Amino acid sequence: MAKPAKSPEVYKFGGASLSDAASFKHAASIVQTAAASQIAIVAVCSAPAGVTDLLLEVAEKARVGDGEGARAAIAVLRDKYAAILKGLAPSARLGRELADLVESGLSELETLATGLTVLRELSPRTSDLVVSRGERMGTRIFAAALSIAGLKAEYVDATEVIVTRGPFGNAAPDLDATDARAKKRLTPLLAAGIIPVVPGFLGCFRPPGSEADAPDALVTLGRGGTDLTATLIGRALSAARVTLWKDVPGLLTADPRVVPDARVIPQLNVREAAELAYYGAKVLHPRALIPLAGKDIPLWVRPFGKPEDPGTEISHRHTLDDYPVKALSAIGAQALITVAGRGLIGVPGVAARAFATLSDHGMSVSLITQSSSEQSICFTVPEKEARAAKEHLSRAFAQEIARREVDSVQVAPGMATVAVVGLGMAGTPGIAARVFSALAAASINLVAIAQGSSELNISFVVKAGESAGAQRAIHQAFQLAKIGGGRAQQGKVVDVVLLGFGQIGRTLAGLITRRKPTARQPQIRIVGLIDRSGFVFEAKGLKPRRLAELASWKEKGEPFARAPGGQTATAEESIGFFARHALSQPVLIDVTADETTPVLLTALKAGMDLVLANKRPLSGPRGERDTLLAVAEAHGRRIRFEATVGAGLPVLDTYRKLVESGDKVLEIEGCVSGTLGFLFTELGRGRRFSDAVIIAMNKGFTEPDPRDDLSGADVGRKALILGRLLGYEGEPADVVVENLVPDDARALGKSEYLTQLPNWDADWGRRVTTARTKGHVLRYVATVTRKKIRVGLQSVGTASPFAELKGTDNQIAFTTSRYKSPLVIRGAGAGPAVTAGGVLNDLLELVA
Repeated sequence: MAKPAKSPEVYKFGGASLSDAASFKHAASIVQTAAASQIAIVAVCSAPAGVTDLLLEVAEKARVGDGEGARAAIAVLRDKYAAILKGLAPSARLGRELADLVESGLSELETLATGLTVLRELSPRTSDLVVSRGERMGTRIFAAALSIAGLKAEYVDATEVIVTRGPFGNAAPDLDATDARAKKRLTPLLAAGIIPVVPGFLGCFRPPGSEADAPDALVTLGRGGTDLTATLIGRALSAARVTLWKDVPGLLTADPRVVPDARVIPQLNVREAAELAYYGAKVLHPRALIPLAGKDIPLWVRPFGKPEDPGTEISHRHTLDDYPVKALSAIGAQALITVAGRGLIGVPGVAARAFATLSDHGMSVSLITQSSSEQSICFTVPEKEARAAKEHLSRAFAQEIARREVDSVQVAPGMATVAVVGLGMAGTPGIAARVFSALAAASINLVAIAQGSSELNISFVVKAGESAGAQRAIHQAFQLAKIGGGRAQQGKVVDVVLLGFGQIGRTLAGLITRRKPTARQPQIRIVGLIDRSGFVFEAKGLKPRRLAELASWKEKGEPFARAPGGQTATAEESIGFFARHALSQPVLIDVTADETTPVLLTALKAGMDLVLANKRPLSGPRGERDTLLAVAEAHGRRIRFEATVGAGLPVLDTYRKLVESGDKVLEIEGCVSGTLGFLFTELGRGRRFSDAVIIAMNKGFTEPDPRDDLSGADVGRKALILGRLLGYEGEPADVVVENLVPDDARALGKSEYLTQLPNWDADWGRRVTTARTKGHVLRYVATVTRKKIRVGLQSVGTASPFAELKGTDNQIAFTTSRYKSPLVIRGAGAGPAVTAGGVLNDLLELVA
């Protein structure tokens, strides 16, 4: 094998990655892939999954004199290793060598266990000696697995490369000595194209007072210390990167057992990762980052099961300044200790004495807070150490307690410390406020709070039973489960998605982009556009120029799927894509004329409010409409639909205010089609029917096919929406609608229908003349009560409130318990500008 041109990389495989023969083979394939790319690899291995626990069980059984229990645990180990070797299927020679190696190690373990059973004593040094067999035997097997895969590999014992200062059981590495020894031992192997395979978790230690020629003692680095071994070797070799292959997809925004929608964090600064590790993120050993301090060596946490996935990069890079909050972590089983008393005011050294006392007894503190009056000092310790901590502190402050300068040393067990972590939190206003607002909304009480001036970490103490709820509340508040989550901004921006980008949608986009935010109302930005072909999306908002380009694109009849930056998708898929992003107060605006109820349901479930100009979802089958409203209520979402009835007129708003004031609406009558109003105005002026229709189309007053207006279906939908407000329980088929399109014209194609429009001019001329002879005019009127809805053509006299309607104006008349003479609302009711204005008013009401 030729010498790889690239800098070496260190791959660490944990116990879960070496649980059985298949896992050993998979790990070997990962190394094989790297080698094929001419990457020099140093492999660091943990003991196979479960082996360390079995070894500790052997030691503990022996310590209490349970020789039979120790032998039973060794038998389980023997079976486990035998299964691994059988699954690897090495050659006969290599198989015998490995079997002899395992048997030799287990026989030594049996001898050692027998001695411990007699002595019934287990020192930290002996415990290290026992558990070291897991890493050493597993690593030798992995070296063999690499050889079976056709790679040159050599086992290198950890005591040859990792130097520590002790103590036994949790040794601290000697960085300089390790650098020198690791370089000397590993560099020649790498230069020769050989993969060094090193057991993790282990190192050597020269105990004080040892003879000059005495061999170094073996020590362990503490549970999870294989991560530390990998970074120590990476430091020594100036590795291109260190990769920890884990049984997780990377570092997550929270513990997925507590927050199910936690997601992988693509990149973390080393300081952020260190905070998470310290505060309980078990994916990373708390000390693993120490060797990389000051070194430009990225550490990667990647999924063993899906090696093609990138995982999480931990480096000195500082990214995502716009998203200051990165993740949450928590330490459970804590106790809060308080040293309090008025006599502490102004007395120097109280905190120093308290923490020195705990340090002298080997106790670690995870959080500290002190009142500005100096009357109390609070800190947390592991709950199992709380009683001893109280006793030590009570003795240390015995004189102050006797003099009543210290009231007492109080212990509150059953606590948890939660940390909100992010390097970008420094200097970003509103982070703490949002954290504590989220907790307050979840009815979670804070017991203690601590925050450093750097704001890298906001920590607080809650009751252990509320820790999970606290994490979920904050995770949701910052939308950490979504792409772009972690922003401090809240309530200042409303993100809008337009479903449909026809004339109304394009007009609305222009109104929104020209609008300036006010002190009372937030900025509104359009982040997404959807049509039948797909969508266009920009998380930070589509700029006016981009919207203008897309408007021109649509005016040419081109779909979004083919637009620059467009993507092909159904409307539901588009909503799903948007929902994966951390949008601010998202609102979906439906300006289509399609059946969009499934899309709207998807949006509601994704946390979007709705504004509707589309009448179909609320005027379809009653069950579907009720489902829509129920889903909105269940998800705490709101629906505004003023523009479905009177375009920009406050029809629904008037209805709500009447009802809220205690009035009862008995009947609603209205001319609610600006299109038909325009047609009948033009007919009344003597214009031919065919000309009036073409003029209305050219002005944008009609649907693309004017028969949709002339059929009365649109007015019927509006009437049904109003009727359901009054309590009408019927279905769309129960609404009596007069269709103004002749039977023989309904099956024609649109173009053919338009060419034949003059055929009906004479008939419409006769209708107008007949009404005029009575002093009447033609109007298309909807009459709505709780029991019945009728829509049709009427010849109305001058006494009718509808007689004076002109052009596209709509008119609605409310008859109520108070208003026996109808309360009338009148105004423009057709055209893209009017409808878009009504939609914008709904949107502004929604976000006010």
